[in-house]
Amino acid sequence: EQALLERLPYAYRLELERRDPAARSVSLHGLRLLAQGVLRTRAAAFDPSRLRFPEGGKPSLEGGPNFSISHTACRVAVAVSEHYPLGLDIEDAGTHGRSRAELERWTAVEASLKALGAGLRRSAEVRLSPDLSTAEMAGALVHLRSVALETDCVATLATHGPVGQVEVRELGNSD
Repeated sequence: EQALLERLPYAYRLELERRDPAARSVSLHGLRLLAQGVLRTRAAAFDPSRLRFPEGGKPSLEGGPNFSISHTACRVAVAVSEHYPLGLDIEDAGTHGRSRAELERWTAVEASLKALGAGLRRSAEVRLSPDLSTAEMAGALVHLRSVALETDCVATLATHGPVGQVEVRELGNSD
């Protein structure tokens, strides 16, 4: 963890170092998954110093690819795309006192906000289509897709363009 922390942009590294150990570990695990996604899509090593964390904006990797990281209490997920800006949200079913349908709507909203680079404060502005295939906010449209993960996990991917295929790879803690 220390080697990865040292290669992060200074301000983000300081932010992570102030977090409690569990929250810091989850964030670093997401970055390790991102590194594997970059390697898989580009056959290139991930350079953490190229990460950008604009205040109030969407994190990005200078030169790409596009990515989104989401986590719950028991899992971390990363989406990577060479083609479109995207957003990913995952939630554990049964832990929020919400029905699966409510979680599907919520993950669609949150994934849309991430894809559009907007914060949670703007969640009321997101308009979902009845079939949860698209979302619109302030004239911007994103395409939504449910992602099949574990049965106790609800996940939605939002992209700026239609996506024909999503590849899901499950990695253990040692990967």
